Amino acid sequence: MSSVHVLLRQRTALAKFGELALKGNDLDEILHQACHLVSEALDTPLAKVMELQADGRNLLVRSGVGWKPGVVGHELVPAKERSSEGFALQTGEPVVSTDITTEDRFDYPQFLKDHGVRALVNVIILGPEGQPPFGLLEVDSPVEREFSPDDIDFLRTYANLLGATVDRLNKVQALEHSEAELREREAQYCAATVLNPQIPWTADAQGFIDSFDDRWLTLTGRSREELLGEGWLQVPHPDYRERMQQAWRHSLATGAAYDIRTCLQTASGGYGWYRVRAFAQTDEQGQRQRWYGTIEDIQERMDLESALVHWNETLEERVRDRTAALEQEQAERAVTEEKLRQSQKMEAVGQLTGGIAHDFNNMLAGVISSLELLQLRIARGRLDDLDRYIILALTSANRAAGLTHRLLAFSRQQRLEPKNLQASLLVSELEDLIRRTVGPGIRFEILIGDTGVIHCDPNQLENALLNLAINARDAMPDGGVLTLETKRVSVEPHYGELRDLPIGDYLKISLTDTGIGMSPDTVARVFEPFFTTKPLGEGTGLGLSMVFGFMEQSGGQIRVHSQLGAGTSVSLFFPRGSKGIEQIDELASAEPDACPTGNGERVLVVDDEPVVRKTMAAALKELGYQVMEAADGASALARFKASPDIQVLVTDIGLAGGMTGKVLYSQLIALDPQLRVLFVSGFAGPLFEEGLPSQALLLSKPFTMNEFSRCVSQLVRSP
Repeated sequence: MSSVHVLLRQRTALAKFGELALKGNDLDEILHQACHLVSEALDTPLAKVMELQADGRNLLVRSGVGWKPGVVGHELVPAKERSSEGFALQTGEPVVSTDITTEDRFDYPQFLKDHGVRALVNVIILGPEGQPPFGLLEVDSPVEREFSPDDIDFLRTYANLLGATVDRLNKVQALEHSEAELREREAQYCAATVLNPQIPWTADAQGFIDSFDDRWLTLTGRSREELLGEGWLQVPHPDYRERMQQAWRHSLATGAAYDIRTCLQTASGGYGWYRVRAFAQTDEQGQRQRWYGTIEDIQERMDLESALVHWNETLEERVRDRTAALEQEQAERAVTEEKLRQSQKMEAVGQLTGGIAHDFNNMLAGVISSLELLQLRIARGRLDDLDRYIILALTSANRAAGLTHRLLAFSRQQRLEPKNLQASLLVSELEDLIRRTVGPGIRFEILIGDTGVIHCDPNQLENALLNLAINARDAMPDGGVLTLETKRVSVEPHYGELRDLPIGDYLKISLTDTGIGMSPDTVARVFEPFFTTKPLGEGTGLGLSMVFGFMEQSGGQIRVHSQLGAGTSVSLFFPRGSKGIEQIDELASAEPDACPTGNGERVLVVDDEPVVRKTMAAALKELGYQVMEAADGASALARFKASPDIQVLVTDIGLAGGMTGKVLYSQLIALDPQLRVLFVSGFAGPLFEEGLPSQALLLSKPFTMNEFSRCVSQLVRSP
C-alpha cells in the first residue's frame, strides 16, 4: 500500500475522531470508537486504551477492539520497569516492538501472547497540566511489523486528541456534578427556611438590620424600608423597647450572644410574646463581621408557663389543706415509721462503714506512707530504689479504685467491659495471687479443665474469684483445703430443674472449702446486701452480693451449696458458645508498656477539679501535645472559639457552672463537626443511654496514664 494512501487513511481517522470528540458525551463510547478508528488507520485488528489506576502502578484495559471476552474492563496490566507500558509511562516516549517473541527488552502480559500478538506500539495519553497521564493507547499486530515514524507521529497526535477529549468530559462531568450539588443545597436551604418556625434576620457589624425573611413583613404589617436599619424599634411594646435596646448595645459592645423575650406588635395591632436571638460571626482575628439572628413565636409557651404557675399555686394551696387535715391522724404513724427507717439506715451504715473504712484506711495508709518515704528520701538526696515506693503507692491506690469499682458493679452503676476470654488461662494466672492471699495454713489445689471461651469482664471475674477465696479463707481459721476447679458442663432438663439452671452448655468455675460451713438459713440470706456473719468491722456484707450482681450482668448464674461443719462450695456458671463467642478478642492481648506520644496536636482539657485537670494537662504535654486548660464550660467555649484548630476535647462530664461536659461537646461540635472528644467521669453509670457519639470515647476515673494516653492517641489518629 502506498504511503499516500496510508497518510490519507490516517488523516481520515483523525477527522472522524475529531468530530466524535467534539460532539460525544459518553466516554466509553468515545474510547471504543477511538480504538476502532485507530485499528482501521493502521490496518491491524487489535487496539486498546489502557487507563492508569489511582495507585499509579497498574493499567486497566478500559476499551479495545479485537479482544476476546474477559479482557476489556477486566485485564489489569502492571506498569513494571521490565514492561513496555512501564517504560512508556516513565519516559513519556513511544515504545515499538517489532517482534515480541524475540524481544528481550521487556516482559509482556500473557493475554497478548494468548491472542497471538507479535508486534506492538504504544503512546502515552497525557492528562491535564500538573496531573498524571490518563494511560496508554496501544496498537497490536498479529504479525511482525515495522511501525514507521509517520505511524508514530499519527499515534501521538491521535493520543493527544484523545487526552484532550477525556479532559473535556471530566470537566463537563465535574461541572454537572457541582451544579447538581448547588441546586440540591439551594433546595435544602429553601426548604429549611420555609419549614423553620423561626424567622431569620441579619445585621452588619454595627448592628444595623440589613436583611430578614418576608415572614417578618407579614408578621408586623410593615414595609421592608420601614424595618431596615433601626426601623425594628417601632415593633416592640413601649415597656420593653428600652430593655431590648440596652441588651442589643451590650451585645454589640462585647460580642456576647443576644437573647431576649419581649412583646412585639403584630399586623393586627395587638402584641404577642416572641424570643429574639442573635450571635456574631467573627473572622480569624476575632473581629465581628456580621450578626445572624432569629425571631421565634413563644406565645403558647408563655401561656403554658402562666397556666403552670397558676396551677402550682392552687395545687400548693390544695396540698396544704389536705396535709393539715391528715396531719393529726398520721402523726403517730409517721413518728413510728421514721424511727424504723432510722434504725434500718443506721444498721446498714454501721455494717457498711466498718469494713469499707477498714479497707480504705489500710489502702490510704499504704499510699500516704509510701509517698512520705519517697518525699523523705528525695529530701535527703537518696534517689536510688525510688521505684519501690512508687509501686507501693500505686498498688494501694489501685486497690482502692478496685474497691469502688466493685461497689459500683454491685449497685449496677458500673459499666462493665466484657471481652471474649480463655477462662482457664485467667484462672491459671490467678493461682499465685490466691495462694498468697489464703496463706500457708491452707492447702490450695487448682484443677483446670478444657473450658473454651466465655464472654465477661475479666477484671470483675478476677475480683469475684478473689472475693470468694477470701471468704473461704475466713471460713477455715484452723486451716483446711481450698479447691478451685474449672470444667465444662451441659445442663440437661433433670439437672437444670434440680439447680434452677436454664438448659445449655456452661463453663463452671467452683471454689470449695473444708471450712465451718453455713446453715440453710444463712445460705438463704447469703446474697442480701450488708448481710455478713463476720464480727463488726471485719466485713461489709457486700462480697457475695457484688459477685451476684456481676454474674447477672454477665448473663450467668451463681449457686451456693453448704453444710454446717462440712464446708461450702460456690459455683459460677457462664454460658458457652450460644452467642457466637468461640473466638478470643484480639484486643484482650497485653497492653503496650509505653504510652503513645503525640506530635504537637492541640488538646483542650476541661475539668473543674484543678488537681485532675493539671495532672491530665501535664501528662499530655509530656507526651508531645499542645494543651490548653479550662475549669468550666463557659471558659472552654471561649478558648475553643479563640483556637479553632483544637483536634481533641478532654472533658469531665460533671462540670461546675451549670454546663455539663455533654452539653459543652454538643455546642463545640456545632462549631467544628470534626472535633473528637474523650469523656472522663468518676460516675460510671449509664451516662450515654443512647450510645456514645461516633467521635467519642469514655474513660472512667480513676485511670492510669497509659489508659489515658492510649485513648487520646486513638482519637487523634482516628479518620
